[in-house]
Amino acid sequence: TNPLHHLLIMKIAAAALLLAASANAFTAPRVHNSRTATSLSVAQADLDGAQGMIDDILKTKNCGPVFVRLAWHDSGTHDCNIKEEWPASGGAIGSIRFDPEINHGANAGLAGAVKILEPVKEKYPEVSYADIFQMASARGIELAGDGGG
Repeated sequence: TNPLHHLLIMKIAAAALLLAASANAFTAPRVHNSRTATSLSVAQADLDGAQGMIDDILKTKNCGPVFVRLAWHDSGTHDCNIKEEWPASGGAIGSIRFDPEINHGANAGLAGAVKILEPVKEKYPEVSYADIFQMASARGIELAGDGGG
């Protein structure tokens, strides 16, 4: 095997892990106005089902690289200078699906990736777009590492 290929896979995996770590904010407890709120609740069965659908999409459409790019660009709105409570500071929040972000030149072609993932959101509405985008990226990298099977 080519060592450069493995290095590229490692770099992509590291980027995806960073993105996936930021996705934990979607299931962590949220605090508003000094009151403790319950965590966003997503059933494990919904997460497993979404992952299964994403895996099937990846295996049939070979779209792992565009899913990695989608998750990366979705997280690219984070601004560490904004001191307001999440999600005001941006990040991997699923906002890339909205105009003007999706129509920004750097995001060319990503509307198609969002469209490919729409059936996952339709079947599992409790799973956030942000989580779907990050999961699609992480699964794309994981499945690429074992030949997609």
